[in-house]
Amino acid sequence: MPSFALPEGSAHITPLTAHTDPTGLLAADSLAENPAVRLAEWLLTTPFGLTCTGVLVVGGACLFDERIRKAVAPLWRFATGGLVLVEPGAWDSTWTRPAPHRPENQPMFRGERVPRTRWAKMPGYQRMLIRWGAMLYAWALYMAPWLTLLLSLALLVGIVTTKAVRLIQDRVFNRTMAVFAQGAAVLLDEEGDPRRWIAAPKVRLTWLPVALDPCITQAARKVSPSLEQKLGKLAFPVLRIPLEDDDAKVRVALDAGLINKNLIAELKRLGEARLPEGPWKGVHSEAKLVMEFKHPKRPPADVVYNDDAFHQFPVTEVPIGKSAEGWATLPLAELTPHTVMSATTGWCKTTTANVYLAHVLGNGARAFINDPKRIGFVSAFGNLPNVTIRTTAQGWKTANFEFLSEMERRYELIEKYPEIKENPLDYFQPWFLVNDERGSYVSDLKDLAKAEEEKGLPSTLRWEKKILWQSRAAGMYMLDLAQQANLPVFIDSDGRDQRMARIASGPQTRSSWVMLFPGVAKKSIPVKKGRAVLGIGVDNVTEIQLARITDEKARAYAQAGIAIAERENAARAKRLADLIGGQSASVPPADTTPSPDKIAPSVPGQSLSGGTQAPGGAQAPADHGPLSFAKPDNTAGESGNDTAGVIGIAQVPAQGNPDSDGQQTAATVPPADIEPVPVADELIIGIQAGADYLGMTKDNFERSRRRRPIQGEQRDGIQPAWTGLVLNEWRAQAPRAGAN
Repeated sequence: MPSFALPEGSAHITPLTAHTDPTGLLAADSLAENPAVRLAEWLLTTPFGLTCTGVLVVGGACLFDERIRKAVAPLWRFATGGLVLVEPGAWDSTWTRPAPHRPENQPMFRGERVPRTRWAKMPGYQRMLIRWGAMLYAWALYMAPWLTLLLSLALLVGIVTTKAVRLIQDRVFNRTMAVFAQGAAVLLDEEGDPRRWIAAPKVRLTWLPVALDPCITQAARKVSPSLEQKLGKLAFPVLRIPLEDDDAKVRVALDAGLINKNLIAELKRLGEARLPEGPWKGVHSEAKLVMEFKHPKRPPADVVYNDDAFHQFPVTEVPIGKSAEGWATLPLAELTPHTVMSATTGWCKTTTANVYLAHVLGNGARAFINDPKRIGFVSAFGNLPNVTIRTTAQGWKTANFEFLSEMERRYELIEKYPEIKENPLDYFQPWFLVNDERGSYVSDLKDLAKAEEEKGLPSTLRWEKKILWQSRAAGMYMLDLAQQANLPVFIDSDGRDQRMARIASGPQTRSSWVMLFPGVAKKSIPVKKGRAVLGIGVDNVTEIQLARITDEKARAYAQAGIAIAERENAARAKRLADLIGGQSASVPPADTTPSPDKIAPSVPGQSLSGGTQAPGGAQAPADHGPLSFAKPDNTAGESGNDTAGVIGIAQVPAQGNPDSDGQQTAATVPPADIEPVPVADELIIGIQAGADYLGMTKDNFERSRRRRPIQGEQRDGIQPAWTGLVLNEWRAQAPRAGAN
């Protein structure tokens, strides 16, 4: 057979026999690329594939054999979230919905079963997710144990915390809303957790002050004043639902099928009666299917004493705060001349007293302050000529006697000239007596009486009783401040009944509430700064927000009142001179009637010069109007503790009795039923004598005296002089001054 040779450079030609596959390798590669073959290989060679193959085989067998279906059913229910060992019944849950509600009074047929546990009532898909999650967690624990354990611990802490918060919220909710929730559940035929259908404000942590017994605070004060202040600030944490807030709301979800109007009205009455921290007002919203309870209009959240309040009310109408309707005032000219306030430390007791004093002093009054705390009122009213601050028991005794002596002098004029009784403030300057920390005040006065060997009730408290009974007709008023208004604060029930304006702020003990508002059910005072209850008379109890004022502003009003007092006292002196000259048969003829500037010293409670000097003897500042807040220059010569218009303790000038002929009469001595106050100490003359009296060195005493002038300082020739009371008061108000 001839052969052919290929030319050089021609392409290589593969022989035909090269396309043959005698070993079958080419066919195996082609099958490997077939998807069906690859799927079959995965189903038969991988663990998961074998599992799926088994499931498919068993599932197919179940289609044809009842016995196989019964054997496989528990596994199927396990995988799909069903109940494994229980055949589903009529009352069981399905895969998408929980078990239906079954009332207890609905009968069942024999053999029926009702799911009781939360797991049994759960929808099937939730059980399925829990089971598959558990298996996934086991696989993760096998593959990455440390990471899984750390994540598990974090998850556990979160779950426990959430559960604890939930339990606390449930407990606080049940403690606060249980009475209302139980009644509402009966009306609405609700079961289970009431928080599903009652929405209330979130639980929050509140610090409640401790209402201590007055005996404890008095004992602490005897140990140390600072200890008393620390005890007054004691508070304990409480988890509570703030239903007392002005914007607090409670919502009750209603069923869409509820159309019974009588039932809705009953639910409204129930909420208004049983919800705590009332009053409440219920509003039914048909569109939203809710009953909403909220507070009616309440006092404002913040009240500030300002110029508007100053000009709006006279001296006998003290704007103490605001109710929902507007300013709430103390009507001193009516049958409520004296006021008592009960409030624990930090609940606006001193601030309220500052508002009270700023208003009356700014309107031309004069005030005596008995302050056991020694520093409570010095920053606001210290060194003012129209304010006398006493900080020792002997000083309080002197202040009360001066107050009572002034009242007796005024009564002598009222008895001679009954016209004065119609409006005593036309003839007398209004005077005010403020007693702070009433519990300690009474306790210290009793200790002083015991040291002076007095029998029975201390004389100071007996004088106070007479002041309470009679002072309103003389234009004189009292304000008492106490931690808790228990019976020892008032001495007796008669003392309580004389103080008909009563303020309660902050937590009150049961006995304190009964003393303040007898016959009135105890109200829960809102745990809110400045919120209080004001009672005028016996049963008129109103919720108010107490006004606030800064020390600087209170002092400015008090300073402005100095000029007002001088101007008004001059008018009072003239008015009284006209009354005496026109109606007294025993006074000199009209052409010899004393002029206002001469009769001024005999007018109780008024300045000596008829308008040219301040009550304490200092030169009155220029009158810049009622709101002129120019600060006078308080020098060492001014006396903030001198009594305005009182020439001497219980010593009334002869001119005070128009029937006198220039000699002192019975009006110049204390009334027979008043025990005279001890005679003031002899004068302590000179710097060295003053330092020795206080137990200080001469240099320290002189330096402290320059830094803080001694109010009530006198002169004996060129030497400064003081009484022992003046030095004790000065040292009590600055106990660390000039320490050796």
